[in-house]
Amino acid sequence: MRLIKINTALYAVVLLLGAGLTGVAAATTVSVTDQPGTVTNLITTTGLNTASIVGGTVAGFAAGDANLAGNNTVKRFALAGQGTGAAGAPGGKSWNAWTAYSRSNIGYNFSPLQSSGNVNVYLIGVDYTFDNNMIFGVATAIDRTNIDLNFSGGKLDGRGVTVSPYLGIPINKNLAFDATVGVGRTNLDTTSAGVSGSTRDNRTLGTLGLTYREVIGAWSLSGRGAYLAVRDKLGAYTLTNGTFVPDGTVNVAQLRLVGQVAYTTGNFTPYVALSYIKDVRRPDQAAVGGISAANDKDAWTPAIGVRFRADNSLYGSIQYSSERARSEVKNDQLLLSIGLRF
Repeated sequence: MRLIKINTALYAVVLLLGAGLTGVAAATTVSVTDQPGTVTNLITTTGLNTASIVGGTVAGFAAGDANLAGNNTVKRFALAGQGTGAAGAPGGKSWNAWTAYSRSNIGYNFSPLQSSGNVNVYLIGVDYTFDNNMIFGVATAIDRTNIDLNFSGGKLDGRGVTVSPYLGIPINKNLAFDATVGVGRTNLDTTSAGVSGSTRDNRTLGTLGLTYREVIGAWSLSGRGAYLAVRDKLGAYTLTNGTFVPDGTVNVAQLRLVGQVAYTTGNFTPYVALSYIKDVRRPDQAAVGGISAANDKDAWTPAIGVRFRADNSLYGSIQYSSERARSEVKNDQLLLSIGLRF
């Protein structure tokens, strides 16, 4: 999740396209195609959040519920009549379901395009564990984006759905592999200075990850490396002032390294974690009015959380993280989950 720098920029594109009404006449030729960096900071956040949560969740399943911070705070629970689930506890049944919620409060502080808001992702997944312990499942994510374009008094709202099949393969008792693919779309509505427009983002995403987990008494040490890729293709549309906005495509790829230390005491497992994010591929935000954006490509994300078990059927977790080292980006995230065996 950590993800956002690009979001606000897209809004900017729409607003600048209608700049004849806002007084930024020089920007009237700006479009998604001309300024793909703006799309990256806004829209790609949703895909990266979804890919991170789904990829990290199946990684936790395959690695024995490692629950890597920043990637997996989901508790797995069995479907009715199916026990606890093979990946959730020894000797369990094969069918399992899980649910999660992510809220990211974001801000883009690049002065010509200052914006702030939130991205919410609601997930539910079902998977099956085969006799060789390989896990295959499908997750559905519903996303909601609400951004205030502070620099212009406008708004950008998004609502969409992404469907992501996933695979988890335990290699041995310490090492597990995971892979996720996904397709989805988000409808986007923008309003600024009396000018509005609507378009659709067609999204594809994928992750590959490798997780290592070592248990030493009550301590659990976990590490995960993952590669995330998201492609957003926005359709062409026309603003209410008659301005035509051509279609455009943005590709973003990230390398993520996550380390976690957890300690189990009774029904609670507190943990701390640190993630490193490297943008391997992303378009930059172009200068606006002669002012250049930082376009930072690295970030560190500390996280703290706790998992709990209320009884033999109820589980849950809560985690808070805050992205650091991107000078013009705010990305504070709250992850919640609750699970039930029945």
